[in-house]
Amino acid sequence: MSEANITEIGKEFYHIKSSEADFHRNIYLKRFIGEDGSRVNILFDPGTKLDTPQLTAALKRLIGGTNNVNLIFLSHQDPDVASNTHVVLANAPRAIIVTSIDTFRLVKMYGIPEKNFFLIENVKNDILQIQKTKHKVQFVPAYFCHFKGAMMFYDFESKILFSGDFLGGVNTRKGDGIYANEESFHGISLFHQIYMPANQAIRETVNRISMLNPAPEIIAPQHGDIIRGPLVSEFLAKISKLDVGIDISKKELTQKDLTMLVINTFIDSLKEKHPQLHSTLIDEIKTTGDFTTVFVVANETIIELKTTSEDALANLWKLVEKVTPDDALTDVKTELAETLDNFGMTLPAGIFETAATDSDFSAVEPDNPFNL
Repeated sequence: MSEANITEIGKEFYHIKSSEADFHRNIYLKRFIGEDGSRVNILFDPGTKLDTPQLTAALKRLIGGTNNVNLIFLSHQDPDVASNTHVVLANAPRAIIVTSIDTFRLVKMYGIPEKNFFLIENVKNDILQIQKTKHKVQFVPAYFCHFKGAMMFYDFESKILFSGDFLGGVNTRKGDGIYANEESFHGISLFHQIYMPANQAIRETVNRISMLNPAPEIIAPQHGDIIRGPLVSEFLAKISKLDVGIDISKKELTQKDLTMLVINTFIDSLKEKHPQLHSTLIDEIKTTGDFTTVFVVANETIIELKTTSEDALANLWKLVEKVTPDDALTDVKTELAETLDNFGMTLPAGIFETAATDSDFSAVEPDNPFNL
């Protein structure tokens, strides 16, 4: 792992980023150092076996090796965050896993001895002091976001909240780096629409975060970009209003059915007019983003949308633009425009702003469905 993959984001709080382009993992390490020089090292969501070589190198550099890990905090049990736990324990057998009871019930199935677990619900106070170094930390529930026993961890020294999957996102921000900008919220909203069960769970988690004193200056999620500065309060406010999961299902069942009909009609038209492009697009729809894809496909037909109709159309166009040769793009745009218009629908505003020209839409009527 290059040094570029390790960043100190707060006092003795380090970020280790995996290399995936679309949906990377964030592993964190906090070094608690007491006034007398005593040390306690805590590792947050150690990831998967795929992360072992990079993680081992990072831990060697930061704390002298995996054997010096004292605590492992697990936000929840998913394999992308927890499956590497027993690998870490093989090198640090006395390390204690700090997690919720619900997470413990599943993670222990990796064959981890119960004596290695510290269950958060067994303590009376959410705020604890690390006896060896005298630092204070706080456990913050994120129930049902997206797991019943999901937990977050607040470090008072750095004012960093490790949030697990909450406020995590797929990668939609352009450019390098690890910190969020305004573009990052699209990836956050997409991830939450797919994986969070209901807005009520989100609001309750936001309320718990708002009660932290002092307020966190940085939110460090397990996926996506690290949120800091004014974006902390801005993104918390925006996420609290987001419809997700069952909210979308209730509100958009009819709209989703119509959107799937439009998308499938458009795809069928490509099969007749641009067969090679049709095949390439179907492959891209099936594979893009792996398990974070917004489409569920059976054979060559979209059978389910895992996000809102608006986001589904926006993502469809991004895929079309990605796989369509330049000399065919105008025809394909026109085909999609006409298909949408036939069903009384439009694409979300702004999709063509960066690429569109007047000549691109010469075949579309003045009141075209792209509102250009």
